[in-house]
Amino acid sequence: MEHGTNSQNWEQVFSVIQKSFAISKHVDFFNWLQGSVSHLLPHDVLVAAWGDFSTGELSFDVSSNIEDIRTQKLNDAPGVFSYLMSNLYQRWVDGGERWFRINFFDAAGINSQSPTPFTRKLAAMNSLLVYGVRDTRGKNDCIYVFFDKAREFQVQHSVLGLLMPHVDAALRRVECVGISITEEDIVEELALGGLSEREHEILHWVKSGKTNFEIGLILTISPNTVKNHLKRIFQKLDVSCRAQAVAKYIPRSQSELKLF
Repeated sequence: MEHGTNSQNWEQVFSVIQKSFAISKHVDFFNWLQGSVSHLLPHDVLVAAWGDFSTGELSFDVSSNIEDIRTQKLNDAPGVFSYLMSNLYQRWVDGGERWFRINFFDAAGINSQSPTPFTRKLAAMNSLLVYGVRDTRGKNDCIYVFFDKAREFQVQHSVLGLLMPHVDAALRRVECVGISITEEDIVEELALGGLSEREHEILHWVKSGKTNFEIGLILTISPNTVKNHLKRIFQKLDVSCRAQAVAKYIPRSQSELKLF
């Protein structure tokens, strides 16, 4: 039984990795992290930092399911947060470039030194996990810092070793697209264009007042399949019910007017 459970766990890891190969836009990266990756490594916020860690001249990318913890808000006022990232980077180096975690992390001091909407929300975090990537050829090292507000990080070294190179590769691939976007663009893309063709169809019929059973008959799928699609839609739109999803929904014909 234990062997079967382990096999299922590794199948899940490889399934998550396989999904990373389809990432081409920042919204894809966000959905992958908050969906597939979070099942293996539950977290609320991921901050990627790279640049000159010796001077604190850093760039950031943030994936977060918490309001006000956004890339643009951090880039507008990096403040003491750059100092924190530089210290975490140095700790990673001093530790032989091994990942580490800090459970019961106290971020209140960060907010007191640099009070911003970003740091105020960050002060609610309970734990963090740091994973670094050494870029010897490009001289562009990067650290990935996962924050969680409710849990202690419990993760297998072997899982991180398999997963994190693909997190790094996916984010670098998105960055290489070279299109300038704002955090507002990303949020809007999530609400409008982050849905599949099937999900647009289902939301169209939900908006028309159809039940799961009726939608299944119309689309020739089972009501349970409709239910599973709706779960993914709720996750992508960051809502919890049909009414909220409909309120955020704009048909594909309109969402295609705004592309990355």
